[in-house]
Amino acid sequence: MADISNNKLNDISYKHMPVSVFDVAKMGKKGIRGKRNWSTKNKKSIPSSRSTYSPFPPDVAEWCAQYFLRDKQNIFDPFAGWGERHRAIKDASKNYIGYDISEKAIANAKEKFGVDNILANSMTAEIPEHDGLLTCPPYWNLEKYESKEGLDRIKEWKKFLVDYETLWKRVSEKALSGARYCIMVGDWRKKNIFYDLGYQTEKVMEKCGFKPFDKVILSHKKISPIKLMLPQAKRFGYTPKVHQYLYIYEKC
Repeated sequence: MADISNNKLNDISYKHMPVSVFDVAKMGKKGIRGKRNWSTKNKKSIPSSRSTYSPFPPDVAEWCAQYFLRDKQNIFDPFAGWGERHRAIKDASKNYIGYDISEKAIANAKEKFGVDNILANSMTAEIPEHDGLLTCPPYWNLEKYESKEGLDRIKEWKKFLVDYETLWKRVSEKALSGARYCIMVGDWRKKNIFYDLGYQTEKVMEKCGFKPFDKVILSHKKISPIKLMLPQAKRFGYTPKVHQYLYIYEKC
């Protein structure tokens, strides 16, 4: 069973993890994928797949490939997504193996970036040996993909955390000594309940035998801290909604 307590004060990795800040470049209203082909006024017309979610910031992917993973060669991604991370790793002349349960995501990665991800479920498929990892796990109760076998289909938060830990244990078993992981996650609030996926990830990685190397706060908009305190901050979109932290770990 996953430990879902929130006692951060007693968690050594949490207290001693260094913190950095990265200013994420704006990707535009249309993101990296181009024009949407559905009406946002009709919510029922929006497809239940990754096509409705923001892309992985390309500059963050490039930074990870060139800096945190610069000495690594075989990079695994258990949630390959739309292809932004694959392209960054490929451009850095490294080997990338990405699994995804979404046929649409795999087709998009091929069309937009010319990369071939693998249709596979990281919960059941054989995990390749790797010395690096770059990924962004799904956020429970916020994302819905077309496959019915993903973590997004789990109904309860506690059950999600149990399977989330199981997945990382499977993946980390194939990590070579000294492997470095770059994991982008975020916390969120829904219906007045706070979900701390970032902290849960910290605890899981410690159980998997990884030590913290860095924790990066992602700043999505270069604005004055004063503006963030204004009542209209949320209305104007000053606060980041997803992809808030980049955790860097090394296998002991």
